[in-house]
Amino acid sequence: MTFGNHGHGLRGSFDSDLLMRYLPPTSGVLSGDSVLVASLGGVLPEATVEALKATEFLGVYGRVIESGYGLTCLQYLYVWDYQAVPAHEADYEPIFVFVDDRSHYAIYDLVHYCSRRIDLKHTTEGRPGLQMVPGWHSFLPTASMNASSLDKGLEVQPLSDQHLNAWWTIPESEPRLKIRDYFLDPFQLQAPGHFMTHPDEDAKTICCCFLEIEKALQEFENPRDAIVEGVKRAFAKCVGILGLFKLGAFIALLNEMNEVGLVNMPTPMRAGLDLVAIGNMLKDGFISLTKAGSRFFEGMKDATDEDDDPSGRSVKGSIV
Repeated sequence: MTFGNHGHGLRGSFDSDLLMRYLPPTSGVLSGDSVLVASLGGVLPEATVEALKATEFLGVYGRVIESGYGLTCLQYLYVWDYQAVPAHEADYEPIFVFVDDRSHYAIYDLVHYCSRRIDLKHTTEGRPGLQMVPGWHSFLPTASMNASSLDKGLEVQPLSDQHLNAWWTIPESEPRLKIRDYFLDPFQLQAPGHFMTHPDEDAKTICCCFLEIEKALQEFENPRDAIVEGVKRAFAKCVGILGLFKLGAFIALLNEMNEVGLVNMPTPMRAGLDLVAIGNMLKDGFISLTKAGSRFFEGMKDATDEDDDPSGRSVKGSIV
């Protein structure tokens, strides 16, 4: 195996001890899909339940990329054979951990490859970490991980050139690994931002919407109030009266949040709804937060870290 898929001036390798030492604390990776079925299987769409039951976690793959100026990136790729929401074969979820003498943080996939940053250094509040969202397989941050919920027994397998080349060149679009440039040079990745160098308009809209939800979570004490207000702001700021072409991505995001059990809607939003109809639905309390969603979003309130990287290389910026 080789580890030469990287940018000029960088160095790639596989160091099992280092990768295991800095493996980010996670929960739900090993059992989240089955737990979601057990807790909410009776209210989720039948197709989603069947997909969750059939999904298998294949493992976490990793490699080390050294910058040459002291900052090291440990690239972890969590791989499943299927994703339930939205449904497609093969799912790859990146977490890039950056370490040097002064810092220890991760840039991770929040939703649809929208990148966010979390400081992983222990604090007086506890050990920060990432909660896997069942069905989506992306991650939400938490300021303090519950030791009993931590994923145990994960072993980091080599993320070799052979793995990357095979996944990058899958002929079908859905199961293909689409992140490339930031695997080659992770030190250019920004947060908030996107793991794709050229995200399409739908991806930008989804990232914009979730950013508004995150802002509301910082402002409101009650996460239930924050989600409702955040969704309203997302509709106003990320879609708006001139953004009809963005409406499909907004509706898709809310329907997905409903399918993975983060929010509750009486019925899925239809693609044919107009801006006025959706605005009225949001005013009338059409969306509410589930108990599971409350636990996830409560953990986000104090966990997000978007400070500048002490090395001087930017880890901050926005695509929206």
